[in-house]
Amino acid sequence: MRRVVEVTLTLGALILAVFLVLRLAPGGPAQLLLGPDRFTPELEERVNHTLGLDRSLPEQVVRWVRAVCAGELGTSYFHRRPASQVVLERLGATLILGGLAFGLSLVVGLSVGVLAAARQGSWVDRLLSHGAVAVIATPSFWLGIGLILLGSVWLGILPSAGLAPIGQEGDLGARLRYLILPVLTMAASHAASLALYTRSALLEVLASDFVRTARAMGTSARRILWRHALSAAAVPIITMAALNLAHFLEGSIVVETVFGWPGIGQLTTASVARRDYPVLLVISLWAGIVVVTANLMADLLTRLVDPREAEE
Repeated sequence: MRRVVEVTLTLGALILAVFLVLRLAPGGPAQLLLGPDRFTPELEERVNHTLGLDRSLPEQVVRWVRAVCAGELGTSYFHRRPASQVVLERLGATLILGGLAFGLSLVVGLSVGVLAAARQGSWVDRLLSHGAVAVIATPSFWLGIGLILLGSVWLGILPSAGLAPIGQEGDLGARLRYLILPVLTMAASHAASLALYTRSALLEVLASDFVRTARAMGTSARRILWRHALSAAAVPIITMAALNLAHFLEGSIVVETVFGWPGIGQLTTASVARRDYPVLLVISLWAGIVVVTANLMADLLTRLVDPREAEE
């Protein structure tokens, strides 16, 4: 019950902060809705009155909170449809991209981290660690552009942007080809950070007293690594993976913009430019739910892996 209350308060504070930032930001949707040819101060005032933007800020907050409690998340200024419907239409693409990227980053990150820890101090460890640092230091948009140059321009074997060819939206093979580059771009930095985090956690456990005792008793290095060290280091690794999952499911604005992927990230960019407040608030609500849910999942998993967490 305490966690439920904390989650509710966190979501409320997040949405209130986003609402205030959007309302206090300079500019507004009226100028964009009217266009430069039709814009006049009188028409701007009329549009703001229609949208309820001419009311005082406290009154806008109260009205919006009441609407949310009633299940009304507003109507998109530009799409002329419920904002929740606009977001849901883009949600599937983000879930596919984020889910595949998370799975890939989890497999690669854990594998590289365990291998680097098992070969501590060797050339393999140094190569993997330096490579992971280099990937983390590379901005996502540079990595995405580099992969487009390699896979699309120079080799010509992969599409550079989009969701699927026109008329082949139902072709699984075609859609997978369009997923390769954005999935690799989105997964790269998270896999690298997870690898370094896993390596650090494992090395800390491998230096502990119970591992030295196990070695003195003749336990094989493989058994120590996979049976004892990895389970002991699972709690921080699970926490790191949960944070990555939240980022993937929220949708990466940079990656979706670079690859023209029609997901939540691209919708966020367009909605900010259009000052489409209802859509941005729904996206913020979705992002908040994903973050707190991922943290709850991490808490539950750490209590299953390490019962001492429940006592604390």
